[in-house]
Formats: sequence, C-alpha cells, structure tokens
Amino acid sequence: MTRNLRAALILVATLAILGHPLFLAPARAAGPQDRVQQTLTAVSAVLHDPKLQGADGQPERRERVRTIIYDTFFFDDMARESLGPQWERLSPPQQAEFVQLFGNLFEGSYNRLVLRFLGDRHATFEAESVDGDHAVVRTKLTGGREEGLSVEYQLASKRGRWGVVDVRIDGVSLAMNYRSQFNKIIRTSSYDTLVQRMRKMEGGKG
Repeated sequence: MTRNLRAALILVATLAILGHPLFLAPARAAGPQDRVQQTLTAVSAVLHDPKLQGADGQPERRERVRTIIYDTFFFDDMARESLGPQWERLSPPQQAEFVQLFGNLFEGSYNRLVLRFLGDRHATFEAESVDGDHAVVRTKLTGGREEGLSVEYQLASKRGRWGVVDVRIDGVSLAMNYRSQFNKIIRTSSYDTLVQRMRKMEGGKG
C-alpha cells in the first residue's frame, strides 16, 4: 500500500464515521516518549494475552484497550479544540456529552487505524521533541508484508502529566480531520445535527 493511498484511506475512514483497568496509569514523571511507549506496551500485552483470544475474549479485550486509551488521551481538550468557537456556546451538560461522544469516536478510529496492527508489528521510536508543554513523538510500526506505518503522537503536559492530543498517520492528522468535518456540518446544518450523527454512530457500535 502506497503512502498516498494509505493517507486517503485514513481520510475516508474518518469521513465515513460521520456520513476494570488491568494497567495502572504511568508514573507522573514519565516523559512524552515514555508515555507513548507505556501505552503501546500495555495495549500489545492485551492483544497478545492468551486468555483474551478469539471471539469469546473480544469484549474484555476491547474494554481493556479502551481503558488504556482513555487514560492516555486528553479527550476533554481534544473535544474542545475540535469545536472551536462553538464550544463556548454549549452548556456544561452539552460539553460533557460532546467529550464522551468525541472520545468514543476518536478511540474507534485510532483502534482501527493503528492499534489493530500491534498484533503482528513492532513499534520503533524514531524521535522525540519537546517544546515547553508540548511534545512530538515519532514512531513507526514495522513488520508484516506491508511497508512501515509512520505514526506521530502530539502530546501536551497538564498538571504535571503528559497526554496525547493528536495522532498523525503517515502525515494525516485525525484531530484535524474531525475538526474540519465538525465545522462543515455545523456550518451547513447545525450543532444538533452533528450530535445526532455522533449518537447514531455510538449506538451502532454494539
């Protein structure tokens, strides 16, 4: 699969969407790369757990992976950024619901586009750059029959803890794709229409 084709598929995946814990949280002193590495290691352990293989283990496997992702990503910040000025027009209950809907939506995309490859690929860390409260960690998933998949994590530090705020897959930003689509739906229709579509997608997962 070529890089341009993969990038196109990522965009299509995000557009189509719109048409307990086994592991403890990483130590507070963990840096950006450590944060990402701990997350991928935890997810990989779940995916390779012999007790969770097959259809019978799928519900628990997915729930454990979800718990790890929600501990790693700052979905509240990501949801606010994805709406732009519209966020300030929402009531607190509306904001809380949107964070939940956004988190479920993003988690689903990240799971399909990145985490599912951890079963037969190895994650290597290529670079880490830190600028104040923001950081970028570049990784590559290698192995299997296809070329390596470049995955860049953008992180922010909040209350002494690093969390992921965006994922770029072969240069394509998932967060920016969602923001673009959200803005388009709100502009051409309404915020209520956007939420209805997100609720419908959430209800269709089960």
